[in-house]
Amino acid sequence: MAVYKFRLTFEDYEDIYRDIEIKSTQTFFDFHEVILQSIAFDMKHAASFFVSDDFWRKGTEITLLEEDIEPGVKLMKNVKISTFIEQPNQRFIYLYDKQVLWSFQIELIKLVQEDIKIKYPRCLKTVGQAPKQYKQQLLDKLKQEQEDNLLIDKIPQEDEPDTLQLKNEEKLIFDENEVADLHEDENDLVPSGDDHDEENKEEGDDAEPESDNNEESETW
Repeated sequence: MAVYKFRLTFEDYEDIYRDIEIKSTQTFFDFHEVILQSIAFDMKHAASFFVSDDFWRKGTEITLLEEDIEPGVKLMKNVKISTFIEQPNQRFIYLYDKQVLWSFQIELIKLVQEDIKIKYPRCLKTVGQAPKQYKQQLLDKLKQEQEDNLLIDKIPQEDEPDTLQLKNEEKLIFDENEVADLHEDENDLVPSGDDHDEENKEEGDDAEPESDNNEESETW
């Protein structure tokens, strides 16, 4: 029985690929499972194969879920690989997870004879480490956490003891400065000694002469 050897490549990571062998009588559903196993992705999402030409243009769709069946669309578990092998270097496009839209290019690179000792399908060769399946979701989660942290930073926090001490010291300095300013204002209102003497002198000049017998009054 004929065995197809395909090379699966990440569309966005051309240096990462898997060589997969699958029997001609096995289905696209078998192909779908071995692909996800070879790149360590889970099987929780929708997927589709598209028959492709030499320019990677999509043709007939072969989908995973019955709910996605439309006129002209085939179901994976019902279609054998050999059904769409039309040329020696037959190509397919494989899409996985509609939200993230992982895209893979698949090309037939060799036709070999079945080895009865081998269980097919199988991943024959692995080159490069596959990207994390939920990398984008993790980035979105990290972004959300950063936004949450920014909101937390905007919430007033209780002052630390050192901060309270610093604020109290600043308030004390401020109060002392206020008191100093107040004293300056009071001093401006109280006449100085010289001004007082001049006023007394002027009053003395205007007053009537006192008798020589009166003693001179003390001044402060």
